[in-house]
Amino acid sequence: MGRRHAHPEISLHSFPLHWYLDAIEREDWEGVAALMSQSAAKLEQAGADYIICPNNTLHRAFSLVESSIPWLHIAKPVVEEVVEHQWRRIGILGTQTVMEGGVYTENMRQSGIGTMVPKKDDRIRIQQIIRNELVAGLFTSKSRACVQNIVADMARKGAEAVILACTELPLLMSGHHAALPMLDSTRLLARAALRDGIQSRKHPEKQHGRSPVADRADRTIMERMTRNSSITGTDASHSVMGS
Repeated sequence: MGRRHAHPEISLHSFPLHWYLDAIEREDWEGVAALMSQSAAKLEQAGADYIICPNNTLHRAFSLVESSIPWLHIAKPVVEEVVEHQWRRIGILGTQTVMEGGVYTENMRQSGIGTMVPKKDDRIRIQQIIRNELVAGLFTSKSRACVQNIVADMARKGAEAVILACTELPLLMSGHHAALPMLDSTRLLARAALRDGIQSRKHPEKQHGRSPVADRADRTIMERMTRNSSITGTDASHSVMGS
């Protein structure tokens, strides 16, 4: 993707996870969006001009977020990957909010792709695995076998691939086989953001609407760099809002 180690600038902001979990438990998606909007404002002040959020569940509030700089929705690069492989029916694994909501289903439907989720008991079990085990860093062979069995059931029902639509699920399944190709939504999002960052650096005129704060920060950095080296130019500034 270009010169080695020449990645875009990255800033990270995250509120305590329990703030989000409390709001999600109350189905307070406006509250979730308010937290995400505050993160966006902090990142913009730090000089960011583009935001990604690697948390799948928080995208339930995506349409409510207020931000003066653009975000890349996590479903977009996943849909692009599915289209590239010409798959027509995709399974979704994640929290119940993701499996039962429209974070992926709406985006897939717009591209003519069908979606499938596990049966209710399996959705509840996956939610328990994520919330009680994976978030706490506990990865067991029993839970891995459970996920493998659920994926196998999806394959029997016609799914051609499955989205691991939870940050921790790829960690549980890393290095292990499943009956279907597994799409790591977090990794696909990161790669898409990196591609956008490199393209912005190659074509500055196509950068996302940069804020005055970001421009001033870049000028300050460049003044310091030119005083101490012969390097010129600047990378697009990307940021990550996590939880």
